Amino acid sequence: MSSATRKYKKLFLSLTVLILSTLIGGCGNKSDSKGNVVAQVNTAQITNTELESAIPEGSPAEVKLALKRNLMEKWIEGEIFYQVALEEGLSLSDQEMILVKNYEKQLLIQKYIDTRLSHNYRVLDQEMEDYFNKHQREFVWDDETVHIIHLVLENDDGAVKSEIRNSKDLMDVIKKNFFDQQSTPERPIGDLGYQKLSEFPSTIQRRIRNIKTGNISGPIKTNYGYHYIQLLDFQKKGAFKDLNMARDEIYMRIQLIKRDEEIENIKQSLRSKFTIQTDLSKLSDR
Repeated sequence: MSSATRKYKKLFLSLTVLILSTLIGGCGNKSDSKGNVVAQVNTAQITNTELESAIPEGSPAEVKLALKRNLMEKWIEGEIFYQVALEEGLSLSDQEMILVKNYEKQLLIQKYIDTRLSHNYRVLDQEMEDYFNKHQREFVWDDETVHIIHLVLENDDGAVKSEIRNSKDLMDVIKKNFFDQQSTPERPIGDLGYQKLSEFPSTIQRRIRNIKTGNISGPIKTNYGYHYIQLLDFQKKGAFKDLNMARDEIYMRIQLIKRDEEIENIKQSLRSKFTIQTDLSKLSDR
């Protein structure tokens, strides 16, 4: 599975639950937007506009379409269960209504915080280097990870095989002969970046383990075709990452730290405006 595929799957998982609660609660009879309706369960409707508004800005077109389809199907499933529950006279208990109220409260809290945050935390190179030096032992490879250049062909092409054997750079061969071919998750071509070794077919895994860094190997026959690989780097599980490999994670960590610091400042400035009383003696259950 490619890194792009993993990213999109995480996007689906993280967004679907969050978005559906809003969509299910907000959809109903919308005669004024009937031409925009993409799904209907009895009289309940959901529109393309609603789905569109739920998708993160800047999402690639193919990801946006796939995510909207996924959300639409989940909405249909949820609406069916919701309508049946109402027909059978089910309702929320007082305790469950407290949970609903607390959820609404948390949404409002988060909305308030989001309106007060700058969302633009500048991270300097020196900050990243200092953080890495203090936390270096935290940045390790969690699995055997490889960086390879990959080419897969439908047929065992003798001319290409000969050219690869005489080359020291598989990427040059790809750029010269396959510049018009698009890399896909099913048939990745080109520099695949760092990926877990376990995500490759077992035949390719064995070959990767047996070649030296920099060497090209192939063809390797699988059900997908004939593969050529050039190993650029092999990192064992538990090996420490260098600063360049940890840079993205460090950047995110520092941004979160700056965000938490800003939230703490907001909290402290607001706290001083309220009269707060506590009675610690009542915390005991005796």
